Amino acid sequence: MKKATYTVIVILLCTLALASCEKQYHCGCSFNSKIVYTKDLGTQTKKNAETICTGYDTTVAGETWNCTLY
Repeated sequence: MKKATYTVIVILLCTLALASCEKQYHCGCSFNSKIVYTKDLGTQTKKNAETICTGYDTTVAGETWNCTLY
């Protein structure tokens, strides 16, 4: 019974560690399906990278740039 409990605890800890991992992210802004701007966002969590990348959405000279992670 103790082995099963320890195994479950280890699996949960590993899952939590992987869920909060920081990775290298890049943001690409496109117009008419062509990438017009790219930005290296560095190492961070996916949620933070998505927030920063969507902040680059803009309108330039009447053109709407949509930015997404890649």
